[in-house]
Amino acid sequence: MDNDPPKSNTLYQGKKTRSVLLRISAFLPLLLVFLLLIHFLNLFLQWTVIRREIELGPAFRAPEYTFIGFSPLNQEKIAAVQLLRNASPQGRIFGFFDFFHPAVFLVWNNSQEEDFVDLGALVLSVPPGASRVTFFPGQVFSLQQDNKTAVKYFGDAMVGRTWVDFLAKKVGKGKGIQAQLPGSFVVKSLETSRHLKIPYLIYFFLPLLLICAGIIHSGPVMLAAFFYYVEMFFLFDCQNLFVAVPFGWVFKSMNFEISAASGKFFAATLAIVFMFCTILGFWHWHKREISVWQKRTVLFFVLLPLILFF
Repeated sequence: MDNDPPKSNTLYQGKKTRSVLLRISAFLPLLLVFLLLIHFLNLFLQWTVIRREIELGPAFRAPEYTFIGFSPLNQEKIAAVQLLRNASPQGRIFGFFDFFHPAVFLVWNNSQEEDFVDLGALVLSVPPGASRVTFFPGQVFSLQQDNKTAVKYFGDAMVGRTWVDFLAKKVGKGKGIQAQLPGSFVVKSLETSRHLKIPYLIYFFLPLLLICAGIIHSGPVMLAAFFYYVEMFFLFDCQNLFVAVPFGWVFKSMNFEISAASGKFFAATLAIVFMFCTILGFWHWHKREISVWQKRTVLFFVLLPLILFF
């Protein structure tokens, strides 16, 4: 004879389910707002280091630069720059950024032939006349003049070629492009730049400190957050992000010049270590109960590389 009481807890389960749904519905908008804030701060950081690099001193030619700032707040100034193209015999360059591009430059080359100008992250050859240089996320830029355009990639990420092909089709769609501009350029070295390496230092060391603090506070389950670095290995220039910028001073102090091949090997080895830490962290998930905030923290670090890339 079965004397166990019947299992009747539908009301409790219903309340619990609604409570979980409410927590999820309240968390997702907050996460979205927080990630959008990080996206804006990342664009502002890139714009700032580009502007500081130019203010430190252009590479060899010094046209007149005017830095406008965040374009949605300065639409009238951007519209007025059309009147100032011939105000300087050496040319004029107006720079600003928006919510989708870390930098946009309106360049007026008043010479009669192509000339190189310093745009912070690189030195670019622009044709005579008025040109627009737009920096896209993922180290891609477009050079546009009239109905001509050139889309170039100046990074070294594994997904870079796919990304630049997508942007080339997007930028050229419906614009009546008839010819390609030369768009020759020289990329500045991050190791020798005072400002351009700052984002890479933040991308590498700040999440590392946060993840280590999470491991100390919450245990080895937070090792799963190291998946952030696995994604960054494919999305960004792994040699600069993992080797040249964060550890370049170590090799320099040892009088050791690391080659491109050995740099990529070191970066791949470090990525494998991060992958092992990630697997170890998820393995601990099956051994103990994970709190909601631990899951949310890991989700944040999984989404963070995409926010930093775009």
